[in-house]
Amino acid sequence: MMKKLYKWDLIHFFNQLKWVFLATLFVTALAAIFKTFSDTNIIWGSLYNTAFIMSIAGIIIGLVYSFFAIFQRYYNTILKDEAYFTHTLPISKGKILLSKVLSGFSLFLIAILVAAALLIWIDVINLKELFSLQSIDQGLFWMTILSISSMVIMFFVFIVVIYAALTFGFSYNKREWLYVFVYFILYYMANQFLSLINFGINLLINPNLLDVENTEVFTALSGILIIQLICSIGLGVLNFYIARILMIKRLNLKNG
Repeated sequence: MMKKLYKWDLIHFFNQLKWVFLATLFVTALAAIFKTFSDTNIIWGSLYNTAFIMSIAGIIIGLVYSFFAIFQRYYNTILKDEAYFTHTLPISKGKILLSKVLSGFSLFLIAILVAAALLIWIDVINLKELFSLQSIDQGLFWMTILSISSMVIMFFVFIVVIYAALTFGFSYNKREWLYVFVYFILYYMANQFLSLINFGINLLINPNLLDVENTEVFTALSGILIIQLICSIGLGVLNFYIARILMIKRLNLKNG
């Protein structure tokens, strides 16, 4: 049943977003075609510039739309219109929540991969320059790879945090969105507190942390970044269990 719930969410996302991505793919293809003729005369160049701008706009719209579609789906199926159907499925609350997290992250990952492929197609992202960075400055190269990986993992955690915040807010009978906001504030404070402790410990271990050479920045900061990432994952796991407990014991479906 968890696989079916996951599949239903992906089908819903596909039907909701397909025309945005198809339209973006179309204008990106036009931009790539017009680019081959852009040097011949000013008309082709003008067409290329227009298609290029429309492609970038479409990619941004697709990413933003995907972002909000994830949480709209959770809100509708867990807290609002479809909640009664979802909560009567023969499946545990933990598996329902996990399927929502996985489907949301899958949509995000697909949207990022599609956006990256389109940006590579119109030469906004140059893979050759990215990989040539490894031979020029390995520290900067691995810092870039670590940063990208951290952003992907952090968004996965962010999905769980938003789900937990929504579930917390709608476990109350009144002022639900106020409690959602309060939850975000508490999460932000906890995250900043852990970041401060992480930085302080690393500074005690390495008093010269702030005085490193440019070539040693990755070595100096990699420990901080990795520990911060582990802390964020830990907070994500904690938020998952908070959301699960609230779904079982305190969720008020009438608030939807």
